[in-house]
Amino acid sequence: MTTTATLTYPFHDWSQELSPRYAQLRASDAPVCPVVSEGTGDPLWLVTRYATAVKLLEDSRFSSEAAQASGAPRQEPVELRAPGTRGDAIAMLREAGLRSVLADGLGPRAVRRHQKWIHEYAETLIGELVDREGTFDLAREFAEPLSSAVVSRTLLGELTSDERARLVGWADTGLRFCGATHEEQVRAFTEMHRFFLEHARRLAAGPGEHLLKHIAEAPTPAGPLSDEALAEAAELLVVAGFPTSSGFLCGALITLLRHPESVQELHTHPDRVPSAVEELLRHTPLATGAAKRMATEDLELDGVRIGAGEVVMVSFEAVNRDPDAFEDPDRFRPGREGPMHFGFGRGRHTCPGNRLARCLIEATVRAVACHPGLRLAVAPEEIRWHEGLFFRRPRALPATW
Repeated sequence: MTTTATLTYPFHDWSQELSPRYAQLRASDAPVCPVVSEGTGDPLWLVTRYATAVKLLEDSRFSSEAAQASGAPRQEPVELRAPGTRGDAIAMLREAGLRSVLADGLGPRAVRRHQKWIHEYAETLIGELVDREGTFDLAREFAEPLSSAVVSRTLLGELTSDERARLVGWADTGLRFCGATHEEQVRAFTEMHRFFLEHARRLAAGPGEHLLKHIAEAPTPAGPLSDEALAEAAELLVVAGFPTSSGFLCGALITLLRHPESVQELHTHPDRVPSAVEELLRHTPLATGAAKRMATEDLELDGVRIGAGEVVMVSFEAVNRDPDAFEDPDRFRPGREGPMHFGFGRGRHTCPGNRLARCLIEATVRAVACHPGLRLAVAPEEIRWHEGLFFRRPRALPATW
């Protein structure tokens, strides 16, 4: 691919405000735009339009597995794996005949098993703040403990507080575009892999009904998963669980508290909570990068020629704000009608944890709606954010009553 692009990616929009470059690219003549990875210098393509994103993600000639392979063009500064590991646990589980285990472990029955506890714990955390005077931190005292507890209960098993802190620290170091050296990022993935080589079997054998246990116990044609494979599966659950859930819950809280009239409406009409969850998934940005697919053959995407081996990325955040798909897209409007959002991707690689994530978000919305007096203690623009992370997360979320 030849390109004269001057835009480097990502766009360093670490807060809840999307970079204006997404809208500029979406309004340009090209449905697929060339960019250059800031971390590697690799040439890449970027999609910001809804209709083009649908075509891309539903086209089997664009491969997620190939885009994650070692040596593929990438947006990330380092490969997202410990040296010597495969780094594609979903494909590994599928090849081992465990795709149904992953689907069942995150499916409706599994979510129903945990739903009551998740909702009760969310209400408990909010309830502990009801009589609090002054300012408190909703990130540290609600979003982070809720997401951490849910990940432990549903995905990884009983982790100590020290173990959770170490895993979150490794994820924060490895999953970032800037703010850490190459050596620090590689070391973070290496330490996480070493941790699970030592502890994944112990977690799988521990109490509870969680996904790692089901993966470890499921029979495969080749016998039980190796320690290496089980460790990689556990690493996937960390990456898909801790940074995404805590980051999104913080973002959802900010969105809700910036719209007290919507919270009051949900307090009065709790039956509208599910539609509010879907609008939060559309409106609240999470990723600071994009989902990537590699072309497995020469092809055209909306008239743009893509060569075999080239990587095309989709910004779900930009696609969810496409005015050609959503009326008044920058407005938070629960009950919105229109096409399905891209909060969990699309096509063959729709996030398998979407039901669990919806349950967690719904528990958060219901807890907030039960206490409509909750409000931000600072102006939204005064909230400070972690810079460089793959998944947006504020350093603190000051709130009060």
